[in-house]
Amino acid sequence: MFQSISWASLTVVAIGIVIHVCAGLGAGQAKSKAKRHPLGWCGWEDDLDKLGKLKRLAGIVAVVSLLVMTLTAFSGRLISNELMTGYALMIHVGTAPIFLLCAVFLLITWAHQCRLTEDERAELTGRLCFQPVKAKDSLLLIKLTFWGAMFLTFPASLSIVLVMFTIFGTHGQDVLVGVHQYTGLGLVLLTIIHVYLVLRHRLK
Repeated sequence: MFQSISWASLTVVAIGIVIHVCAGLGAGQAKSKAKRHPLGWCGWEDDLDKLGKLKRLAGIVAVVSLLVMTLTAFSGRLISNELMTGYALMIHVGTAPIFLLCAVFLLITWAHQCRLTEDERAELTGRLCFQPVKAKDSLLLIKLTFWGAMFLTFPASLSIVLVMFTIFGTHGQDVLVGVHQYTGLGLVLLTIIHVYLVLRHRLK
């Protein structure tokens, strides 16, 4: 079941990104000829202070570590529907603390900038009510995917830690593993969407 849901959700996200990219190709927006920093795609600028550089660096490390965990966790499940074993499990478990530390740092340092403004709250309300809204240069989806990923990081991490204790019994551990799998899948999907939206916004 998890294998089918993973394939379906990843396919939907991939198709959605492709459609979104194709829809933006004909926008005819003039590209800025200003020279960009080599790491400008992640928001890196020459005049960043130390905290700003740490925030960008933590974001890169978080994405890379999540990519490693995704490859180790989903490669076996998507191809042969088998759980992690051996070196794949060791790499997955060893990378998890790095991702979690970066995620906590990003949550603390980006929380204020990712709060919803009055215009964004009005846009969200309009979208929920299926009303036309002005979404040009809106950061609403970027902020929502950020908060969604941060929210899912908590149950994804806590559930797998609780599995290590025997107080929940065999059935309880099976439930916790299921929670870890599905929240982890949701975290990966939201991160993919978030990274795509950030890159698209930065490279305009």
